[in-house]
Amino acid sequence: MGKIKMLSEGMIGKIAAGEVVERPVSAMKELIENSLDAGASAVTAEIREGGLTYLRVTDNGSGIEESDLRLAFERHATSKISKEQDLFSIQTLGFRGEALASIAAVSHVVMTTRTARNETGLKVTNEGGKILSIDECACTEGTTIVVTDLFFNTPVRKGFMKKASTEASAVTELITQFILSRPDVSFRYINGGKTIYHTPGDGQLASAVHSVFGGQTLKSMRKVDGHENGVMIHGYVGIGENARGNRGQEYFFINGRMMHSALLSSALEQACRERVMIGKFPICALHLQIAYEAVDVNVHPNKLEVRFRDEQGVSEAVSALVMESLRDKDAFQKPVEMLLTTPSKEPVPEKPTTEQLKEGIRKNEVQVTVSRTLPPPAQKPEQNRHEMNTALMRESQPVPINHTSPTPVQKTENEDRKSSDPLPSDRQKDQGEQVNTILPTIRKPMKVFGALFHTFILVEYEDQLLLIDQHAVHERLLFDRLMRENEGQKMAQEMLVPIVLGVTKKEQALLEENKDVLSSIGLTIEPFGEQDIAVRSIPVILGQAETAEFVRDVISGLESGRAIPYEKKRSELLQAACKHAVKGGEALPDELLRNLVEDMLEKHVTPTCPHGRPLVVAITHRELDKKFKRIQD
Repeated sequence: MGKIKMLSEGMIGKIAAGEVVERPVSAMKELIENSLDAGASAVTAEIREGGLTYLRVTDNGSGIEESDLRLAFERHATSKISKEQDLFSIQTLGFRGEALASIAAVSHVVMTTRTARNETGLKVTNEGGKILSIDECACTEGTTIVVTDLFFNTPVRKGFMKKASTEASAVTELITQFILSRPDVSFRYINGGKTIYHTPGDGQLASAVHSVFGGQTLKSMRKVDGHENGVMIHGYVGIGENARGNRGQEYFFINGRMMHSALLSSALEQACRERVMIGKFPICALHLQIAYEAVDVNVHPNKLEVRFRDEQGVSEAVSALVMESLRDKDAFQKPVEMLLTTPSKEPVPEKPTTEQLKEGIRKNEVQVTVSRTLPPPAQKPEQNRHEMNTALMRESQPVPINHTSPTPVQKTENEDRKSSDPLPSDRQKDQGEQVNTILPTIRKPMKVFGALFHTFILVEYEDQLLLIDQHAVHERLLFDRLMRENEGQKMAQEMLVPIVLGVTKKEQALLEENKDVLSSIGLTIEPFGEQDIAVRSIPVILGQAETAEFVRDVISGLESGRAIPYEKKRSELLQAACKHAVKGGEALPDELLRNLVEDMLEKHVTPTCPHGRPLVVAITHRELDKKFKRIQD
């Protein structure tokens, strides 16, 4: 007698259910997706005991016709696709026709539903995949599905469930994703009788982000809005203090569907690389609209992963638009605010407009002469930090702080010089004499008081007391200059004796495939025998020739898809900037402190050091008044 036997329908249903419904969160996901595909504008989700004993989804969608009720509980029965071509342009959240059938196969299900054209609804009772009854009932338009005793007939699966709080946490995260994916839908989420979320459903992504992250976080997030390479992107990105210790709050939505994508995460983090601290990750809620034919969402059984037809184009679009959103504020415009008192419930006053700031500057009587740029980089990387500081003081123009009315600027022959032209370096050594050529004096409400603990420069600026990290700001200025000077340069050193390295066939093919890219950054590699390569030239960064280890790093980078040449170059420049920057705790003359502050202000630097640490922390005048009880909350 043969060993192969046909499985029973009940067994087939349970196996299919195991593929779709792994946990309560899986059932919740399928039911909510069905509600959204039915056109619901309001969805209520409720769980008890993590969803293991009770799970409910109520919507105001289109409902189910009586003629479709039995088919709704059948496997591979769906209204969302009808022909094979539909699989390549999926616009609904669900389409396989397995959700309700799979859930019903391993639980008790009661469904009530009513369409707009019917005055009464219908109630369906299903146990373990078998419909026990269909009765008329009174109910509102839409559908309610109550699932109880999940996995009651599959005790092995039930035994693998985690504790109720863990399962509930997974459901909460799912609802969070739905809230951010569909701001046009009002979601109400109840856990153990307590309402966790109740969103307005006003169609504004900002409202959804406010519901999830809170008002304070939303206020400091950056708005992303634009299109690139055929991809439209809008949403919000959080950096700095909003960064998290993992990628758990990076939310990406492709055509309204929540997706996990290493490609998108990498592009986001590349754009934010200097705006979050090392070991931290930005948060985001980013919506990408892309042609349905250019996306394959049927990669993962639960449609959680995505594949793009043009991966490089999508990655570049995300990086470019996120970077653009981060350019609008510099360190002085957007410092990290330090609170000395408990935040009050009253609304925080709006920041003054640009016109208001200009008016305030015109009325202010404090004069500041803008300093010149930082000195050119040292010729040799090994030049010590103190030599660089000396050069900085020698080549930077003093910054006089005048508390009287500003004197008129004398006209010079260079008055009409374009801002992009290099500034002349001639000056009188006697600081009491008028310099031959100076930048136009400007009025800014700023006073430099010195350094606290030889680490934090104290500055009064507008209505704030700013604490500026002297090491971080010097590091940022040096790093930016080094990056500008090395941009676009091909730095290569011809090897007198080629470096010969053993590689695998796969690595050799990978290097050959990327030969032109490697050559563009000064790395020339040729085959040398069957499984060896010869390195003819190698990049030189900051005067230091790379070793064979760099080639190994390049190979690893090509295998993982990372942009190793640029990242390696950036890493070396960052290390050089760190090496030469003044340190915290190092006493600096007032003149140098002022030069650092003025260069920072003039160049509108990124508000973080290359490692992602903030440059400036602000204490507002209002916050000090509150702390000293000069004003009441």
